[in-house]
Amino acid sequence: MNTEFQPLEPHSDLDFDGMEDSITNTSAPGVDIVRLLFRNKYLIVGGLLAGLLLGQAAYMKLGPVFSANTKIQVSQKNPVPIKEGEVQTFGELTAHIDVIKSPRIVGQAVKAGKLTELPSLEGEKDPAQEIIDSLKVKRLSGTDRTYLNILNLTYENKNSHDAKVIMQAIVDAYQHYLDEVRDQNTGEIIDQLNKANESILSDLEQKKKEYKEFRKDAPLYWENTPGSEAAVAGSTNMHQERVKTIDNERRQNLLKLTELKSKINTLKSAIASGESKETLELLAQQFLMGQARGQSGATTGGVENQAITPGNTQVERARLALETHLMPLLIQKNRLERDYKKNHPDLDAVNRSIDTIINLYRRQGIEISADNLESGDFQVSKVKDVDFVNIYLKSMEQQLKELENRETALARLFDQETDLAKKVGNYQVVDQAYNEEIAQLKTQRESIFKQLLLEKVAQGNSGYTMTQLSPVKDELVIKRQLKFLMAGGAAGLGLVLAFSYFREMRDTTMKSVDEIRNQLHLPMLGEVPQFTEEPAHMDDSQFDSALWYYYRPASREAEAYRSLRTSLLLKTDRTGARVLQITSAEPGDGKTTTVSNLALAIAQTGRKALIIDADLRRPTVHKLFGINNAVGLGDVLAQEIDAQTSIRETRISNLSILTAGMLPENPSEMLMSRRFAEMINQLRNEYDYILIDTPPLVVVSDPSVIASTVDGVLLVVRIDKNRRGVIRKVQQIIQTNGIKITGLIANNVITNSLVGYDYIDSEGYQAYFEKPATQTSKPAANPAKTEVTS
Repeated sequence: MNTEFQPLEPHSDLDFDGMEDSITNTSAPGVDIVRLLFRNKYLIVGGLLAGLLLGQAAYMKLGPVFSANTKIQVSQKNPVPIKEGEVQTFGELTAHIDVIKSPRIVGQAVKAGKLTELPSLEGEKDPAQEIIDSLKVKRLSGTDRTYLNILNLTYENKNSHDAKVIMQAIVDAYQHYLDEVRDQNTGEIIDQLNKANESILSDLEQKKKEYKEFRKDAPLYWENTPGSEAAVAGSTNMHQERVKTIDNERRQNLLKLTELKSKINTLKSAIASGESKETLELLAQQFLMGQARGQSGATTGGVENQAITPGNTQVERARLALETHLMPLLIQKNRLERDYKKNHPDLDAVNRSIDTIINLYRRQGIEISADNLESGDFQVSKVKDVDFVNIYLKSMEQQLKELENRETALARLFDQETDLAKKVGNYQVVDQAYNEEIAQLKTQRESIFKQLLLEKVAQGNSGYTMTQLSPVKDELVIKRQLKFLMAGGAAGLGLVLAFSYFREMRDTTMKSVDEIRNQLHLPMLGEVPQFTEEPAHMDDSQFDSALWYYYRPASREAEAYRSLRTSLLLKTDRTGARVLQITSAEPGDGKTTTVSNLALAIAQTGRKALIIDADLRRPTVHKLFGINNAVGLGDVLAQEIDAQTSIRETRISNLSILTAGMLPENPSEMLMSRRFAEMINQLRNEYDYILIDTPPLVVVSDPSVIASTVDGVLLVVRIDKNRRGVIRKVQQIIQTNGIKITGLIANNVITNSLVGYDYIDSEGYQAYFEKPATQTSKPAANPAKTEVTS
């Protein structure tokens, strides 16, 4: 769409702009919510007040409600771990809000508190559910998984006393529930542990009794009594122990036997090889000293302990003393006596040692002499004549026989004890099984006892405790009244808005300037605001109050006509258009008021303006200006009077009017006559602007007839009056007849700041419109020639 003004060209300057071949956009616009609210402001306020009254009435009918509330603290007991590193766990209850509002708690409160006897719950089929519906529980601090929760409980009831009683009953019921759950959970575990402990104790006593009977006949040795802590160590197989002892003695006997054979063979080999007596004595002394060192390493008391070892006979002890202690000293004494004198220190030391050994054994009851070396009795004084090597060899041969006999006896005893140990082994397996079973039962009983102890301690340290932080208080629920008022107000407001909206949806009138522009696709020359009801400063001119430009030159309406004048003059000055037709879609759109005020505005600029009332059916121009309509356009077209004589001057300088005059029976034919066109051409040269007021387009064909004679057409569209269907019909008439539209004039535009920008109300502009009308208007230089009539 091209809305810019173009230079005048034949057949194009004032053609209908945007109406080429078809009408492109005739869709209904959406609802302007802001405008809707402003238009129905009184209805909306009334609906809101009515809704508030209905809400208050409903509140009074249903009655007030009282709220009982209290705060409770639900905390989990924090048990101290019995063992180091033991992990603490949360209690069995966490969802406090859901539990409090559950039928179990509320039902227990109804039963324990006898709440069905209260007036507010009397006759209720399900009092628990009735309480739950009005019960609110809100957590003030904590979460479901924390040790401490503070809850706010609120219950609403129409009876203040009942609300407090019910709330306290719920708190008591929840306290009872926490204690019951704690005792129930730990009590069941303790009972189970006690039963398990009794069962294991019974099995343990039975097993001990069976084991005691088994030990009566079993050929085993026990170091501890049955049932003691050490009894589980097992039993001892005596025959097996004896086998071990005999085997050890056999190994030692074999070692001695082997060693003794080696010494005998070595000593015999030395004798056979003809070694000297001194060499043989030295070898014997070495064997004896080695034997003495071995025996002293195997004992802890030296010579004295060997002499008093129990189990040795007197002969054996004498031989032992001879071989291990006395014989080496005697051999050494014999060698020293041969080599040294009697008073040699070494010889004296050896003699003292020999005397000490003989005295020591004598105190033990063993007499050692050298009278007969063959029998073992020897005397020290005759020791030098004794063959100690031969004596020692014979002694070793005798020991060899004894060791061989001992080996035979030990081998026989070993075989006997081995057979007996195997037979007794089966008893030992049974004994071990008894010990393992008894030990296992004791371990199980100890574990259960410890667990039982833990549960008993946990019974006092687990679960939750509840503390009522504040007493139950009741108060009037003010929010209830506010809810009724808000609900009533919302309902009333909603109904009014819905009614207004649907009414607006069904209203097809043009509601805004943009809607007019989008519907017609024509340039908008100006907007005339909706006239206010401000009284006019009337004078003796008999002008109608609708001539705002005359009576209220400082008003926003007058300023709107000035803006319309400016747009029109700028366009027509470029195009040369001077004869303009003003029409509208329907009667009552304000075209006559518009053309009259526009003519006043043009005349004020010094341009000569002429208004021709071409509405030969319902003329109204003469009424606005208070002029007699006896002679006018109808008379001119009937050739009863010329145009110059019919034109009337007004009190406004440069403004003339040609009224309708006589109303012919065929106005369309009169307007189509050559006389009308010639009159227009004649007047064109005498006036700067000729404004022709014609009937509405959709009513009669007169406007279409006149449109072919004028330079352009101004179309007045009234907001909130012209419907979209009428506007579409106007479009068809314009397109069909090729009417040249100069521009649109939107009439009755709402300029309130709620629906658009109002520059007149803006700061700094109001002063331009405060000049009194009496100071801006002035009487016409040439008063009207005709008498002014009403």
